[in-house]
Amino acid sequence: MKILAIDTSSSVCSIALLEDNIIIKEMHNFSEQEHSETLMPMIDELFKTTNLSLDNINLIACSVGPGSFTGIRIGLATIKAFSDAKNIPVVGVNSLEALAYYGAMQKGDGEYISMLDAKNDNVYFAIYRVKDGQVSIYKNPEVMQISDAITYIDNLKLPIYFVGDIESLDIARLEQLYLSRVSLEKANSEEIFKHEYIKKVDSLAVGVAIAGLSRFNNGIYGNSDSITPLYLRKPQAQRIKEGKSDDISILEMSYTDLENIKLNYNKFPNIWDYDTFADDYNDSRYIVIKQNEDIYGFAGFRIVFEEMEIMNIVTRVDARNQGFASNMLSYILRYAYSNETEKINLEVNENNSQAIKLYKTYGFQTVGKRNKYYRDNGNAILMTYYL
Repeated sequence: MKILAIDTSSSVCSIALLEDNIIIKEMHNFSEQEHSETLMPMIDELFKTTNLSLDNINLIACSVGPGSFTGIRIGLATIKAFSDAKNIPVVGVNSLEALAYYGAMQKGDGEYISMLDAKNDNVYFAIYRVKDGQVSIYKNPEVMQISDAITYIDNLKLPIYFVGDIESLDIARLEQLYLSRVSLEKANSEEIFKHEYIKKVDSLAVGVAIAGLSRFNNGIYGNSDSITPLYLRKPQAQRIKEGKSDDISILEMSYTDLENIKLNYNKFPNIWDYDTFADDYNDSRYIVIKQNEDIYGFAGFRIVFEEMEIMNIVTRVDARNQGFASNMLSYILRYAYSNETEKINLEVNENNSQAIKLYKTYGFQTVGKRNKYYRDNGNAILMTYYL
């Protein structure tokens, strides 16, 4: 499979052409010119020097953010035009995930801390685990202060690699914050693996291509309409107008939360009636996700021996596709790691394509199927995440 990958999310414009995971050619441009002036000439040169054309491309991958708003729009407009003209499938890759794939190509297995400068002491931030060459999300992408981001690095038993806008983030301060986390582990006589800073990322398009291929192999792709920019926060003016903050909290579900959900259960459509959910509340561990004290979703899970079972992840109907499910799933993964769980199992309706896509994005694998499992005779897909 030949993959054309484009990254315009930063000041560096990069493109790459791969045959599966083998790089045919990659190019990048540090010019002061706008990406709108450099991107198309670069692609034209790429095809000329490889004696290929769009007719030879089987998949187009593009970074969708976070990053430069203008740059991302240019990249997306370009691949949408290519996809529509030649009916080529496309896949969007967030820049933080591409950084992790880029790092993994160089360093192999470990934990990758992807960071991009978001100004005012904030970072676009995510953590990815690479095991046996397979990349999975550990902490979903968010924007937060650097000091808060470091607190999410709570498992130091893997090699740690910081990758991204490292030089612009004040390495000395980042190192100080990280070592304070390390000291806690050393105090408990825990073995600490090395950590390293991957400072130079010339061609993020290569990481975009490898990540895009992985998503394609998991069925996560579509036509030009399926790809949209990734925004991790709304503009300040809009947040003030809505009277909301960016602060999201994930807490243990209390009886007060349970009663609140009961009064509004029709806003949380799922396969369980309320009585079934309330019974499971007594047997499982439940969390709620809140913003401005409003409950936007809940999730339940339990651990039996070394295995975790996710009972449900439910988002309020008017708050879907806003990252609440991703936040809860990321929380559950970190909880599983901290409790030394070996794997996580779940069941999902085969018609729930959005949920299946989410789980695959996080690294869950399809392991089986239960026919006519649900009350409406719907089939259940069995999925497992191996820690």
